[in-house]
Amino acid sequence: MSLDNHSAVMESLKTSLAEFVPARVVTRTLIVPTQAKSDDLKKGVFCLVVEGGGDFADYVGRAADLGEMNVRVVGFVQVAENATPADVETAELAMLGDLLRWVNVGGVPGLDTVSAGNWICSKQLEHPFGWLVVGADPILTTCAD
Repeated sequence: MSLDNHSAVMESLKTSLAEFVPARVVTRTLIVPTQAKSDDLKKGVFCLVVEGGGDFADYVGRAADLGEMNVRVVGFVQVAENATPADVETAELAMLGDLLRWVNVGGVPGLDTVSAGNWICSKQLEHPFGWLVVGADPILTTCAD
């Protein structure tokens, strides 16, 4: 990955995911669910945030080039007040399924690979809200050069 295109990688991820799941909201801003629009939360919101990266090339002419970015995808969702805690889990798992299908399809412009790491979710503890984080072992993105 070239040193000057990290933001472009994030924008490509955002655009690709938003096109793949048009019924959801996709943003590069980590939202605060209590301050988010209820309509957005009912659709499900994917927030893409970069955590870091590395594994750059270390040979002459490509030093600090290529490499990987560690990106977390944080999802937030809201179910109806009269829904059960299990409904929160179902909504979280639906978002996870959308995300994993997107990773499986691949084809993010400008990237060699996108792979999913571990994930965690709310454990039904915040009904009627749910959340998940994919990339507990990060989603890795490697930009083609």
